Amino acid sequence: MVLVPHLLALGLYGLATALALAPFAGLRPAPRALTLGAPLSGATAHVVGVAQLTPVGVAPVLSILALFLMLLQVMSERVFRASAVALFTGPLATGLVGLALLIGLGPGAEPSGGGNAWFILHVTLSVLGLALLALAFITAALYLLQFRELKSKRFGQVFRLFPPLERLDRLNHVALVAGFPTLTLGVLLALGYAVRYAGGMHVDPAQIVWGSFTWAVLGSAVWMRVVRHWAGRRAAFASIAGFVAVVLVYLALKLAEPGTQRFL
Repeated sequence: MVLVPHLLALGLYGLATALALAPFAGLRPAPRALTLGAPLSGATAHVVGVAQLTPVGVAPVLSILALFLMLLQVMSERVFRASAVALFTGPLATGLVGLALLIGLGPGAEPSGGGNAWFILHVTLSVLGLALLALAFITAALYLLQFRELKSKRFGQVFRLFPPLERLDRLNHVALVAGFPTLTLGVLLALGYAVRYAGGMHVDPAQIVWGSFTWAVLGSAVWMRVVRHWAGRRAAFASIAGFVAVVLVYLALKLAEPGTQRFL
């Protein structure tokens, strides 16, 4: 039963990606109701599948991350009119669901009795923080592409289909400011879980290193935006550099100690 909602979500996410790419292939843009409806329908099916999982191991976490990315895509389109976000989130969410299915999705091992809800909340908030960091990266990339288009005065598909620079900068700011407290709470829940349920699930050093590094990177990006008042290109480059650093550290830790039954 876990596979059917994920397969349905995979198909609808693929459709949403095709709709997002269609204008860049010279096709007529799809109606907004369809560009919102396809990912939202996929996310609805995806929620049904995720609700049957225990977030232990790589595959369930990838599935949850894909779900949050698609929900953030819908939010970006609905609130900020930033439909171009789907150019990144659509393929990424589709690929993550496909990878989760290839690795193998199942109910997974339950955390220790009383800590089950605590642990699930920790993983959910942590993954949401990562998804918001990814959204900040995506909006930064879109900002730089749009800036380059304006500077070169080409005024092609990117200029016509991408949101204005100010809107992309604002969405980047919102993603970072929302992501930092979300990830902070996820980290605090992990610490509390480890202390209160010391006999429960083991948290290895790689998880601590990567979680702490990601928190520090996201905090630095927020500090640059809020305290140093960075905006525009500087903020975009900082967001991209931070996200790339987080991914590279993840890959390094994963290569050092491979395994699919861990968060990493």
